[in-house]
Amino acid sequence: MTGNKRLRQEEAVKRLQKTVDLHEANTGLTISVMKDHNLSTDDTDKVEKIRQRKLKSAKSTIENTKKRMV
Repeated sequence: MTGNKRLRQEEAVKRLQKTVDLHEANTGLTISVMKDHNLSTDDTDKVEKIRQRKLKSAKSTIENTKKRMV
């Protein structure tokens, strides 16, 4: 059973790393997420603030998952 959990954790880390890479590349992903939630994308400072918050969150999740891997 722990093998399955480890596999799920490894796959989650891979998915999150792809998300981090996309957010670091440009603001395209952040803008599309904001449009999906019907948020205004006119203010570039707001877009950048949200992008940085998403990056920080994803990186933190990756670190915590790696620490807890079984």
